Amino acid sequence: MMTDAEEVLFGGAYGGGKSTALRCYAVTYCLTYPGANVVLFRRTYRELEDTHIIDLQREVPLSLATYSSGSHTMFFDNGSVLQLRFCEKEGDELGYDTAEYDAMLLDELSHFSQIQYLRLIGRCRSTNSWWPGRRIRCAATPTGIGLTWVKERWRIPGEKQKPDGVRFVSPNTVWTAPAHEGGLTRIYIPARAVDNPYLMKVDPDYVNTLKGLPTEEYRAKALGHWDVFTGQYFTRWQDDVHTLEPFDIPLDWDRFLCVDYGYNAPYAAIWFARPPKTRTAYVYREHYAKSIPSEEQIFQAWQVTTHHSEKLRAVILDPSMFNRVNVKGERIRSLADDWKSRFGAIVHKGNNDRLPGWRLMREMIEWEQSPVGTIMVPPRLQVFRSCENTIRTLPNLTVDTRIVEDIDSDGEDHCADALRYGLMFAFAGGGDRNNSRRYYEAKGGIVVR
Repeated sequence: MMTDAEEVLFGGAYGGGKSTALRCYAVTYCLTYPGANVVLFRRTYRELEDTHIIDLQREVPLSLATYSSGSHTMFFDNGSVLQLRFCEKEGDELGYDTAEYDAMLLDELSHFSQIQYLRLIGRCRSTNSWWPGRRIRCAATPTGIGLTWVKERWRIPGEKQKPDGVRFVSPNTVWTAPAHEGGLTRIYIPARAVDNPYLMKVDPDYVNTLKGLPTEEYRAKALGHWDVFTGQYFTRWQDDVHTLEPFDIPLDWDRFLCVDYGYNAPYAAIWFARPPKTRTAYVYREHYAKSIPSEEQIFQAWQVTTHHSEKLRAVILDPSMFNRVNVKGERIRSLADDWKSRFGAIVHKGNNDRLPGWRLMREMIEWEQSPVGTIMVPPRLQVFRSCENTIRTLPNLTVDTRIVEDIDSDGEDHCADALRYGLMFAFAGGGDRNNSRRYYEAKGGIVVR
């Protein structure tokens, strides 16, 4: 935490002392720099009270500082202040637009959205002559809707991903972010329960108590792994099982294009192929971007499809793209009409029954392993490694806490939504036709007879 790096993430396992480390840093900063203005954020007030407010009053003696319950602020005798704040809803962070903090701390960062974080760290600034520079200190566990962007911002490698200094950076290494991300220096410091001497002294069996959890939860909570986390929806996803190198798709395979619309949020266009008379799908291409006009989205999809001389069985669109009435109640030309102008009668409206769609995707992601660790029954859904956004976002989607069979729609679910529309269409009979060759699903994968 005391590194000179501007953005620090102390993240990983439960019991690693992350929240305590944040409080120690905040108090040390306030004592080191008289007159400092420091803020500590959590997502909700209840979390703030349970993890910080009560403990701060126990840990900081009255001879150094006093806590005001009315303003949720700790006032130090040397003039420094530590403010305890929360941002429960997206947009609450706008209430701090005029604030100025010498140092900023955020606990359980992956519970915040990316836009909340970006707006808040813009308030970390100072005109004090003693200011040591921007100090943003964060703690997180592999949970919550923000896991994907947190993992990407600090380039945290998974178990089977080797640091390359670009996509993944070695832990405990200070590096400089690219200019378009702010150009700040960053470091990721892993947190593990076994590295917490205070916990290990009092409760040395703590990690063992977690071994009864499901494997995925144990890896996240006890070991601090970021590629499997508590609340993960597609728990059976594994990159080495569900991804493969691109290959030339046979001409007689049925091909589909499915689309989830977006402009301010990303849009996703996913192409997948289905060997005829099977229930298997291969995702072989994606388009993924935001702030792209609808006309350009359509043109790009049509251009790449025609360039490869592909004959699509169907184009399945986000149901909202068929709306003919705008927010003012005026009748308009639907986005689906524009797609039909390019692709014709093969354009279809996607089925938006979420729970059956997610159930189908879970079934297709499922696979079986033999006692010796080999794949006995492969998954029915596999993705070309060139489809980076699909591979990145699918395993990071989380369970909706209100409807446990649904996905939390606050997550980055655009590729998943597009696939859901497409797979529901293809495996409800839309992809069947007669073919000269016959394909079979065997234990080792697709075979031809």
